[in-house]
Amino acid sequence: MTALDRVRELAEAVARRRSLGIWDVEMKGSPGGSVVRVFVHGDAVDLDTVAEISEEISRGLDLTDPLPGRYTLEVSSPGLERTLRTPEHFARSVGERIVVKTKEVLAGNGHRLEGTVAAVSDESFALEMDGTEVDIPFAQVRSARTVFEWK
Repeated sequence: MTALDRVRELAEAVARRRSLGIWDVEMKGSPGGSVVRVFVHGDAVDLDTVAEISEEISRGLDLTDPLPGRYTLEVSSPGLERTLRTPEHFARSVGERIVVKTKEVLAGNGHRLEGTVAAVSDESFALEMDGTEVDIPFAQVRSARTVFEWK
């Protein structure tokens, strides 16, 4: 189990006790130490909840010490425009508008596609663009995020 897996396991346990979920966990290294980002989602995510979760994860990390060297822990919500990385992220975003950048040009539409997530399978997702669905394999996704639409 990697250090990232251990951090994710701890964060999921902390969030689950509050009936919340973990959207994502990121770890980026730098010469001065690592930055660990935990994104919490759910109906009751406010600043007080984020602070409590941050404290509890920090205590757990201090006790289990899964990270070598120095690190900074950042806990927040994923925001209105969320990064989509996993099939689960896409499945939770069915019906939402997203922007996808692909590794290769797909269906003559270029590398940057914008539309609504229509369906998700194990290997791909369907993006509805102006009445046409384009099947996009997850292996072709360079980056993706939801798009917040002001109404």
